[in-house]
Amino acid sequence: MSNITKNTNQQQSLLAEAFAALLEKLGPEKTAQVWQVFIAPYGDYLNIRPALFAGMDAAAMDREIRKFNRE
Repeated sequence: MSNITKNTNQQQSLLAEAFAALLEKLGPEKTAQVWQVFIAPYGDYLNIRPALFAGMDAAAMDREIRKFNRE
Protein backbone atom coordinates (compact mmCIF):
# COMPACT_ATOMS: atom_id res chain seq x y z
CA MET A 1 0.00 0.00 0.00
CA SER A 2 1.42 3.39 -0.93
CA ASN A 3 1.87 6.16 1.62
CA ILE A 4 -0.81 8.22 -0.13
CA THR A 5 -3.33 5.38 0.00
CA LYS A 6 -2.47 4.64 3.64
CA ASN A 7 -2.84 8.33 4.55
CA THR A 8 -6.18 8.57 2.74
CA ASN A 9 -7.46 5.46 4.53
CA GLN A 10 -6.33 6.87 7.88
CA GLN A 11 -8.08 10.17 7.15
CA GLN A 12 -11.29 8.42 6.15
CA SER A 13 -11.15 6.31 9.30
CA LEU A 14 -10.59 9.41 11.42
CA LEU A 15 -13.52 11.20 9.77
CA ALA A 16 -15.77 8.20 10.27
CA GLU A 17 -14.84 8.03 13.94
CA ALA A 18 -15.29 11.77 14.42
CA PHE A 19 -18.70 11.83 12.78
CA ALA A 20 -19.81 8.76 14.74
CA ALA A 21 -18.91 10.64 17.94
CA LEU A 22 -20.73 13.74 16.73
CA LEU A 23 -23.77 11.67 15.82
CA GLU A 24 -23.80 10.10 19.27
CA LYS A 25 -23.35 13.41 21.09
CA LEU A 26 -25.26 15.89 18.88
CA GLY A 27 -27.78 13.76 17.04
CA PRO A 28 -28.41 13.55 13.30
CA GLU A 29 -29.63 17.10 12.68
CA LYS A 30 -26.68 18.90 14.25
CA THR A 31 -24.23 16.37 12.82
CA ALA A 32 -25.59 17.12 9.34
CA GLN A 33 -25.10 20.84 10.01
CA VAL A 34 -21.48 20.24 11.03
CA TRP A 35 -21.05 18.13 7.90
CA GLN A 36 -22.25 21.02 5.73
CA VAL A 37 -19.90 23.50 7.34
CA PHE A 38 -16.73 21.43 7.34
CA ILE A 39 -16.93 18.60 4.85
CA ALA A 40 -19.52 19.14 2.14
CA PRO A 41 -17.62 21.89 0.29
CA TYR A 42 -14.43 19.79 0.22
CA GLY A 43 -15.35 16.14 0.42
CA ASP A 44 -17.47 13.68 -1.42
CA TYR A 45 -20.05 12.08 0.85
CA LEU A 46 -20.40 9.10 -1.48
CA ASN A 47 -16.72 8.28 -1.02
CA ILE A 48 -16.77 8.27 2.77
CA ARG A 49 -20.31 6.99 3.29
CA PRO A 50 -19.16 3.34 3.54
CA ALA A 51 -16.79 4.24 6.38
CA LEU A 52 -19.42 6.32 8.17
CA PHE A 53 -21.90 3.47 8.23
CA ALA A 54 -19.49 0.54 8.44
CA GLY A 55 -20.92 -2.35 10.39
CA MET A 56 -24.42 -0.90 10.45
CA ASP A 57 -27.29 -2.60 8.71
CA ALA A 58 -30.67 -1.00 8.05
CA ALA A 59 -32.01 -2.22 11.40
CA ALA A 60 -29.09 -0.66 13.30
CA MET A 61 -29.55 2.63 11.46
CA ASP A 62 -33.27 2.53 12.20
CA ARG A 63 -32.58 2.00 15.92
CA GLU A 64 -30.20 4.97 15.97
CA ILE A 65 -32.70 7.20 14.18
CA ARG A 66 -35.50 6.20 16.56
CA LYS A 67 -33.25 6.72 19.59
CA PHE A 68 -32.42 10.27 18.50
CA ASN A 69 -36.04 11.05 17.66
CA ARG A 70 -37.02 10.16 21.24
CA GLU A 71 -34.46 12.52 22.78
